[in-house]
Amino acid sequence: MADDSGIRYFPCRVTRSQSRQSSQQSNQLISQPSDSSQPSFQSSQLFPLSSQLTLQSTREKRLHLSSAAINSAREKLLTFQKAREVGKEVKEEEEEGYTGSREIVIKENVSLEKYLQYRENNAIPSVRMYLHNGNIIIYEVPSFVHGVTAGRILVLMGGWNNQDFAYGTEATTILGPNTAKESDSWVRPRHLPDPPIGSGLGADRNDKAYPTMMIEVGFSQSLLDFHRKTALYFSPRTTIQIVLAIKIFGVRTDPNTNTSTIALIAALYLRTSATPLIPTSVISFGTADPDANTVNCIINQMGVPPGSFTGVGRPDPNNNNNNFPPCNAPNLPDYQMNIPGPELYNGVPVHRLPPGFAAGFNLDLWDIQNEIEVELRI
Repeated sequence: MADDSGIRYFPCRVTRSQSRQSSQQSNQLISQPSDSSQPSFQSSQLFPLSSQLTLQSTREKRLHLSSAAINSAREKLLTFQKAREVGKEVKEEEEEGYTGSREIVIKENVSLEKYLQYRENNAIPSVRMYLHNGNIIIYEVPSFVHGVTAGRILVLMGGWNNQDFAYGTEATTILGPNTAKESDSWVRPRHLPDPPIGSGLGADRNDKAYPTMMIEVGFSQSLLDFHRKTALYFSPRTTIQIVLAIKIFGVRTDPNTNTSTIALIAALYLRTSATPLIPTSVISFGTADPDANTVNCIINQMGVPPGSFTGVGRPDPNNNNNNFPPCNAPNLPDYQMNIPGPELYNGVPVHRLPPGFAAGFNLDLWDIQNEIEVELRI
């Protein structure tokens, strides 16, 4: 499917056989600036193996993305957010999200080097994008509710242990030969050794150690879109051990009480699992039951065993299959997402491990629900 701008929506690809309008837009994605007033830089800083390139040659290699293409993708994704924020057409929006993808390819055949250079020199706060197999893909529109969710997780984890871990956001991470992405936030042990400088084994071009945990928040993107991203984080190149995904669905109106409610899903992936691309735990923790399509997606498309999908709207086998209690107070045992210590501390020298490290951290999902409700004025 293509909109008027000619952009193709994933998994469709932009090709040279598209209409003249699409071709003209594609040609805008890369330009060759010739304005000599632009600041100069050393080519050896960007292309260590090509330090003899002239300045003009280096400038020709720089990637430029059309603002029209970015804005078109952003507006398309915003249609989903706007429907959520005002509580309109939620069911239609949810159904679409499970059978397809909302990811938007705006450029093909981009090298990792060009993409990393571009991300170092261009801040694009209006969208989230990543590089996968040479395709630049836009997948999310940042928002306050998106940011406060990722930020609150870091605040809670920092309160638990600020001595042993560094917490960060928005770092472009190399995930494969032609793949790089920013997580919403990340966690890395302070005592985790970096790979040797120049080894090409690190998370960036400075060969920093990979975080052990990545945090993804989905608001515009579909549940399946960010489920599939786990395979990128757990690629053979990385040493990432944990992916925590939080999916925010649409604001609903309860017909019985005429109050606003929301469905929320937390999914935990572990590299050490026998099936690392299937969550080891999925918890529904909103004030509304997950939609039937959500349940079908999690069990049948994501492959989660029914017993590993718990929480609001789910049957509790330990209580005669009655539904789990509501997530309406702090410290409820059913709504604690345990982040295991061995994976969090993976790679840390034994003498640096604190006593009791294996217990890990319990994330109270009621706290996350509360932050989301406040932000959405529910």
